[in-house]
Amino acid sequence: MLTRTLDRIYTAAGALAGVFLVLICVIVTAQIVARQLETIIPSADQFAGFCLAATSFLGLAYSFRSGSHIRVTLFTQLLRGPGGRLALILALAVGAAIAATLAWHTSAMVAQNFARGEVTSGLVPVPLWIPQIGMALGVILFAVAIVEDLVRAILGHQTLFDAAERKLKDAQEAGEPVDPV
Repeated sequence: MLTRTLDRIYTAAGALAGVFLVLICVIVTAQIVARQLETIIPSADQFAGFCLAATSFLGLAYSFRSGSHIRVTLFTQLLRGPGGRLALILALAVGAAIAATLAWHTSAMVAQNFARGEVTSGLVPVPLWIPQIGMALGVILFAVAIVEDLVRAILGHQTLFDAAERKLKDAQEAGEPVDPV
């Protein structure tokens, strides 16, 4: 039940990342058209940068869960049995600690900028917490996804990212399209 709920949240965050990616294209296209008309769109580059940050961070949990993240599996593939499981648990624990620390500090930064009323320095002043919230939310979801797989690994279950990777690999070998989540 919880896994299914988290899958929906990660999928929604991934879809939102896709929306921000489309917005980057819209902003860049609008800026190109504006330049052809000898004008500019104020802070277009800044807004495209905000969208890029949102796309990057909101897509983290979805990519992790769907087995799309690049992982270095050199050592974990060489180790079998308990050694491989221990290496996986250690890697997930380190990843979870890093992601949780980043989530904590990013959330604190957003809260601090909200409390101070900080705004961006571009032509169009935007409250700084608005573009930062996507980053904070994305890192929080990423940390939750790693912790969830860490718990699964500790309990001896297959990690969800590994199951997704196997599903993708099997579908690719069979030449079939597959929904990664």
